[in-house]
Amino acid sequence: MKSPQKPVVTVVHSLPGRVRVRFSRPPVAPDQLIASVREHEGMGEIAYTPLTRSLLVSFDPHSISQEEITLRIAFQLALDQGARPVRLLAAPEQAVLQDSSVLSAIGLATALVMRGLKPSGGGPTRLDWGAGLVTAWSVVDHAWRELRERGYFDPEVLSLAYLATALVRGNFLSASVVTWLTTFGRHLIEVAPTGVEVRPMEVPSPGDNGPRYELIVGPDSDAPERLRIVAALQGALKYVMTGGGTHGFRSLWEELHHVSRIHGEVLEGYGRMRDGIPIRFR
Repeated sequence: MKSPQKPVVTVVHSLPGRVRVRFSRPPVAPDQLIASVREHEGMGEIAYTPLTRSLLVSFDPHSISQEEITLRIAFQLALDQGARPVRLLAAPEQAVLQDSSVLSAIGLATALVMRGLKPSGGGPTRLDWGAGLVTAWSVVDHAWRELRERGYFDPEVLSLAYLATALVRGNFLSASVVTWLTTFGRHLIEVAPTGVEVRPMEVPSPGDNGPRYELIVGPDSDAPERLRIVAALQGALKYVMTGGGTHGFRSLWEELHHVSRIHGEVLEGYGRMRDGIPIRFR
């Protein structure tokens, strides 16, 4: 029997001093969740919108960081959902490369390899035609998905006109490669949304002061396999392009680890747990 999906907390919008997160399922006790999140110094207005299952938080960036706030929210949602593990995402999940774009890339690579192995001075081969037509289809599919999901498509899909002209003229293998790179190339270097798994673990508590917890932060085991592969390819590509640097980018795991070290590896600001909640990274 397939286990139910973990609750998800997603950062959908952030500005200095303000962050909005969305829950995959509504909290059982939103008022209690808000009250617990608010306990830390520097918290401002917190508003929950049931219709969109979103929480808008205002805060003082000098007193608390966005990463700590989102970790607190994920921890509280985990308790709200019966101490279940929760996925915390730094940005909304999205398909990095659709099946059509992957298929067209395979077709183009095959056509280029065959052209190198069997150079021909004649016109385009059937394989060239197939790769070109699949590339055109993948661009149309990409534009349609963006139009349906966002209401508009990115300008790079207009490279389809360049490809259509090349198809008519018959010199379209190189044009197909250029069109694919123009439309999908940015997805190979964009930083994929990062996530972690947040899990509260109850620990023995002396006396009758109620349950005590440790907070376990681990890798996002529910991330799609394709996203992990693309993230690995992105890392390798960035290493080649930047000589090993990432221009200051840190994953959500690294950001949370940094915040944890600053605060002595505890989540601060909980009234009945005066020493804070220990954080463990695994």
